Amino acid sequence: MSAVEWITGAGRVPRWAVAAIVLLAVVFAGLSLATPKYAFDTITYLGCTYKAVTGKDWPEVQRLTYEHLKESFPERVYREVTESPPGISPYRSTLATDPEAFRQRLSAACYKLGFVGPMIALTYAGVDPYLAARILAAIPAALAFALVGLWLARTVPAPAAIPIAVAGLFAGLFQTARYEYPDGMTALAIAGALVCFAEGKLRPACLCFLAAMVVRMDAILYFGAFLGVATFLAGGDRRMRFLEAVGWGLGALALYAAISLPLDTPRFEAVFWHSFISQQPYLLETDVSVSAAQYFEVLQRQVVMVAGKSAKYPMLIVFALLAYTLAFRDRDLRGYGETALASLLMVSFHFLFIPWFDTRYYAAPYMMIVCCLGVVVWRIGAARLRTGRG
Repeated sequence: MSAVEWITGAGRVPRWAVAAIVLLAVVFAGLSLATPKYAFDTITYLGCTYKAVTGKDWPEVQRLTYEHLKESFPERVYREVTESPPGISPYRSTLATDPEAFRQRLSAACYKLGFVGPMIALTYAGVDPYLAARILAAIPAALAFALVGLWLARTVPAPAAIPIAVAGLFAGLFQTARYEYPDGMTALAIAGALVCFAEGKLRPACLCFLAAMVVRMDAILYFGAFLGVATFLAGGDRRMRFLEAVGWGLGALALYAAISLPLDTPRFEAVFWHSFISQQPYLLETDVSVSAAQYFEVLQRQVVMVAGKSAKYPMLIVFALLAYTLAFRDRDLRGYGETALASLLMVSFHFLFIPWFDTRYYAAPYMMIVCCLGVVVWRIGAARLRTGRG
């Protein structure tokens, strides 16, 4: 069976449903491209692209980047991302004016090869670099939606699968697709991994996690949590042997080293300090160490911030645990409950290391929590209706 046949259910999914899901994915991609977020880190991805394409020195790369940013962003937004308001860190102003600070900040972006590489290739092909970033965010996110939607249509009747997929889309994927960031590509890889896990296809799932790491190396945290679930909590075809999990874990560490060691990447402590304690403009030269007390203070602060920010995150925790509990004793449904639990634990494990709850980081796990709960509730409900009628 080919990959296309497997995704579309080898004829089990009605053609009208395939067409509807593909059409929704196209509309989703179009809306995402039409409503960009104009996000701050776009600066760094443009800088990485201009450095690779032009080969100029850093002052010239910085000039080209900000000139292009000024053409691409609305004037108000451009001022926000280049001028530090009085009384706060001068980080944004320094980054816009100091070539050395600019060079060191790009060290935290250019190693995201799975995103920056295609962006450079599209720019070489004549595509505007900012448009290239938007395309590489929106199109993979739309493909992730289509993948999950078609998988759902193999699992529950298409009239139920499509609303469940749309609900999953609005758990965070739509927002993610509007950022000019690598997170749309990461979402596609992670969604593919979780779909494969739900279907008991462990090797393709692990390969998808490695692909996600090429896009964002912090996906190794997702992979670690996944290996823990697959080894100690999963059942049936989703259970992984311990030594096999160790092998995949070592492979992930080797990939991490192969990307990070040859490149000038900042230390974890410097990035943590920059993100959560004080925004230092010189990432590579920042000589800091994060104490246990500082880490737990940040973690507590971020948990309180997330809890007060929205009911969405606690709700998703409830959804994941509910899906796992409802499906636990049903062999046919347990894979969906375990996938929801794996998604939740992936988010939680990532948060322990990088306590920042930006939805775009977690778009695929959030989507899969909603979709797996939808499948479990639908199939339990349908079974009870059949029993009642009988």
